[in-house]
Amino acid sequence: MRRHVLFLLLLASCGSHSSPVADAGTDSAPPDTTPPADVGPLPLTIDFTVEGCAQIDSSAPSCTGTAPFTVRFVPVATTTISQYRWIFGDDTSDDTSATPSHKFDTPGSFTVTLVGFSTGGVATKVHTDFIIVLPKGMGAPCQANQQCAKDLYCLCSSASPCTTGPLGGMCTSSCQKAACPVGNVCTNLATAFTNAGRAEPWQNQLCLPACDADADCSAGLRCRVLPAWPNGTSWVHGCFADVPADLGGPCRSAAGALRNDLCVAGLCADLGALGLCSRNCSATLCPAGSDCVVFGDGRELCLVPCASGFPCNSDPLLTCVGPALSLLGYRLKTPPLGEQAGAYCAPKPCADDTYCGAAGLCRQDSGGGHCVARAD
Repeated sequence: MRRHVLFLLLLASCGSHSSPVADAGTDSAPPDTTPPADVGPLPLTIDFTVEGCAQIDSSAPSCTGTAPFTVRFVPVATTTISQYRWIFGDDTSDDTSATPSHKFDTPGSFTVTLVGFSTGGVATKVHTDFIIVLPKGMGAPCQANQQCAKDLYCLCSSASPCTTGPLGGMCTSSCQKAACPVGNVCTNLATAFTNAGRAEPWQNQLCLPACDADADCSAGLRCRVLPAWPNGTSWVHGCFADVPADLGGPCRSAAGALRNDLCVAGLCADLGALGLCSRNCSATLCPAGSDCVVFGDGRELCLVPCASGFPCNSDPLLTCVGPALSLLGYRLKTPPLGEQAGAYCAPKPCADDTYCGAAGLCRQDSGGGHCVARAD
């Protein structure tokens, strides 16, 4: 009996081991699989791209903009970069930021290099002529002459700023001796010097972009009616800053002096409390939107009709008034045929000083009174 039991136990033990069969389950390794060897960190491979690009060519690759041109560089790598070295190709210092922003001040083509360091080694990526900076055209904002296109310079630049006229730089050229490029107009902004006796840089014969509306001009400029050069009797439309003032604008300094250089037409007339930008029209034409009038004291000046929307009442001694006979009254030099003359921005009529307020006095003459500025 004992031998029989031992035999059964031995038989059961042998029956519990099945024949080897390949396991098709996903959790089992293939028969010949061995654990991978420790190969260490991945080798470093790098590249980079750019953000803020006005015009990008992915086939070159290259990024194009106008000076000064600021972009942000972004690295692309196969592993984590621990240190960066950016070389921008414009003779500026290297940058060690991960995603640096860089400004290219002058026109040209610039080769950009990125050197990256990681536990996987060192890698370098060079993009030849990657940044292409174009020069600025006529009327474009600028900071230095080098940013402007060939034969242009930066008017009122940071190196030679203006205290009146364009307070920011703009690319232009002189047309005193040479014609302006096609699509631009030649203007005569050579007005009288300031009281200090120093001409502003804009007081010159300048080429400016031709325009029909403000939308045709760069930011900070507007489409203005300006004296033409060399024909002193004609006017042109060009993009320029708000200063000097248009016809009808104020032109008396804070010290009370009449400043011809504050008027685009070059004449600050002694009219009103603030002075009135005008033009002597005894031998020249008035610009469109104004008319030549003859004052009782003999002056022939361009005045702006009230119908043009000019805010004449901003000067306490001026108002919209029709022609009148008096020392400071006026008549149209060329009255409209068959029409009644309209009202123009001119000295305010008065019967006594109370009509003129604190800013002026009522000047009386045989033809009636008009407000004049008080003498300081």
